[in-house]
Amino acid sequence: MAAHGYSETRNPIPDTRDPIPVILLLLCASAFSGEEPKMPAPRDLNTHHLFTPAATLDAWEARGEALRGQILFSAGLCPLPEKTPLNPRVTGTIEGADYVIENVAIETYPGFYVCGNLFRPKGKAAPFPAVLHAHGHWANGRLQIDEDVPKADPAPAKMGKGRGNLPAIGINLARQGFVVFAWDMVGYNDTNQIPQHREFCKDLRPWLWNVSLLGLQLWNSVRVMDYVTSLPDVDKKRIGMTGASGGGTQTFLLTAVDERVKVAVPVNMVSAHMQGGCLCENAPGLRVGTDNAEIAALTAPRPLLLVAATGDWTKNNPKEEWPAIKKVYDLFDKGDRTAVQQFNYEHNYNIESREAMYAWFGRWLLKDKDPEHFRERPISVDPKALRVWNEQNPRPANALKDTELIQLLIGAAEKRLTAMWPTDKKGLKRFKKELAPELALSLAVDTNGERVIVPDGPGSPSQAAERQSARSVVLVAGKGQEARAERLAGVLGKSDRSVRTLVLDAPPPAPAKLLDNFFTCYNRTPLGADVQRILDALENCRRHKAKEIALVALGDAGPKALLARALFAEEVSAVVDTAGFANTDDQAYLKALCAPGLRRAGDVRAAAVLGAPAPLCLFNTGTAFQTETIAGGYRAVGGKLRVEEGDLSDDDIVNWVKG
Repeated sequence: MAAHGYSETRNPIPDTRDPIPVILLLLCASAFSGEEPKMPAPRDLNTHHLFTPAATLDAWEARGEALRGQILFSAGLCPLPEKTPLNPRVTGTIEGADYVIENVAIETYPGFYVCGNLFRPKGKAAPFPAVLHAHGHWANGRLQIDEDVPKADPAPAKMGKGRGNLPAIGINLARQGFVVFAWDMVGYNDTNQIPQHREFCKDLRPWLWNVSLLGLQLWNSVRVMDYVTSLPDVDKKRIGMTGASGGGTQTFLLTAVDERVKVAVPVNMVSAHMQGGCLCENAPGLRVGTDNAEIAALTAPRPLLLVAATGDWTKNNPKEEWPAIKKVYDLFDKGDRTAVQQFNYEHNYNIESREAMYAWFGRWLLKDKDPEHFRERPISVDPKALRVWNEQNPRPANALKDTELIQLLIGAAEKRLTAMWPTDKKGLKRFKKELAPELALSLAVDTNGERVIVPDGPGSPSQAAERQSARSVVLVAGKGQEARAERLAGVLGKSDRSVRTLVLDAPPPAPAKLLDNFFTCYNRTPLGADVQRILDALENCRRHKAKEIALVALGDAGPKALLARALFAEEVSAVVDTAGFANTDDQAYLKALCAPGLRRAGDVRAAAVLGAPAPLCLFNTGTAFQTETIAGGYRAVGGKLRVEEGDLSDDDIVNWVKG
C-alpha cells in the first residue's frame, strides 16, 4: 500500500494509446487588436482538460469560492433549498455478530424518498466516525455483489468480472468501527419512483431552471449528510465519503461544496480524459472552464485519496491528475494529506481498492496508521434482505412522480424570484448581488474586464469610428437589421459620439444540438457567445475612457443586449428592440435564448432591472414581452423607463440616445 503523500502503481501495464490533444480556450487577446477570438472545437466528456493549479494560496481560495458557486448554480442549489423534515423510517433490521444493518428511507424533498442501508458497529463504544457510500452505475446499484479476482492478477481484470462487492464495504467498515450509510442513485433499487435513471430531466426545459439529475443527486447527498450527522452515535467531526465510478463523481462533488466531509476517497473516476458519461455527472454549465481534477482539488486541505486503475480512464492519475491536485495541497503546506494508489485492473471497486480506502479512513478518522488492521473479511448477506420497500412496507402513497418533482423544483425557483423582486433601492442592491453572478454563470461570460476583444467581424455594417469620444454608443443589429443599423450609426456618428456596431445574425441552434455530447456542461452556449461580444464592445468603450455609454439594440438582438447590459460594470443608457419576445415562456427561450439556468437567474426581465436605474427604453414589446415586473423594479428605484408596444422611428432612437 502506498504511504501517504506519494503515488504508487501496482503491476503497471504500458499505455499504447495516444493522448487526446489539449484544446486551449483562446479567451485572451490584445486589447483593441481588431481581431475576432478564434473559436476552439467544442469540449465534450472525452476532451482532455486538466486545470492549472493557482500560484498562490490566496488565488486558489478565490478560485475555489468561484468554483463552488459554479457547482451549486449548475446543480440548481444556489441558494440551497429549504431543508424539510427527513422523516426517516426503518423498514427492516439485520443482526450480524459484530454489526447491525437497518433498511432506511428518508425524504430529501417532501414526497421524494431516498432509500439505503445504515450499517452500525456492534459491541463497540460510540461515538463513531461515519462514512457516506455512494454507488456508481452498477447493474444492481448499492446491492452489487461480484466475485473478486485474485490479487496481483498479471493482466487487468475485465469489466464486469470482479468489479466489486458493495455490501462488503458497509459491513467491513462497521466491523472496523464506522457508521456507514449506503444509498441509491435515482432510479435504482428502492429509489425508483423515478424509474429510468438516465431519462430524468433529459430535455432542455428543466435545464432553463437548472433542474437536473445531477442536481437531484447532489441534493440527495446533502440530505444524506444531514441524516447521518443527526444520528446520536455519530461524531459529526469525523465524516468520510467514498464511491466508485459515478459514486466517485458524487463523492468529489459533495466534498467540494460541503465542508462536513472531512476525508474523501473517490475511486476510479477523477480524470482529465473522461469526465463521466451520464446525465447525473454532466449538469449544464458544470465544467465550463474546469474539470473533475480541479473539482476534486477543492477537497484541500482535507485528506484525499485517489484510487485508480491501469485499465480505465484513471490510468494517468499518478503522473498527471494527482500531481496537479497535490500542488494545491502544497499551497496549504498539507502535501501529506493526499495520495494516489493505482491497481492493475479495469474499472472496479474490488478488494484491493476497498482495502486502500479502509486504510485511508482508518488513518485519518481512527488515527490508526497500520493498514494491516483494515484488511477485509468475508461477508454473507442476501441482497434481497437489504431492500427497503416490500409487501409489508410499501412506498408511501404520497411519493412524487417525475413530472411532479420537476414542477416542484421549478415552482420553488419561481417563488424565490417573486420574493426577491426589488421594491426599493435596498432590495435592488440585494437583487443585483444575488442574481448578477447567477446570470453570468448561466451565460458563461467574463465580466471582470480582463478579456477585451474588438467584436467587429465579417458582416458588420460598419467598423468602430476611428475618432474616440467621451460619449460612446454600442449599436447591436439582429438579423435583417443591418441597413437600419448602418443608417443610425451614420446619424449618431455626426453627433460627437464614437459608434461601435456589431451584427448578431447567426440563427439560434436547434435545442437538440445543445443536448449532443452534454454540450452545455462543457461549453458556453451560442447565446452566451453573443452576450460576450456585446460585453466586449461595452468594455472597449470603457477602456477608451468613455464617460457616457449608450446601447442601441435592434431586432432579435434586443433581448441579448439586455442580458449584456445587466452584467456590465457601469450604468448604460439603453434603447432596446424586444422584437416581441415572449419573455415568460419557456418554449420561447428554448427556441431563441437558450442557456442553462437562464430562467432561474431571472431571465431577460431580471436583466432589464439589473441595469437600473440607468435609463431604459423598450420598444416593439407587443403583447408577448411582459413589462409589469420591469416597470415595478424601475419605479422602486426611481429609474427612467419608457415602454412602447410598437416600433420607434430612427429620430426617436437618436433622441433617446442624446438624452
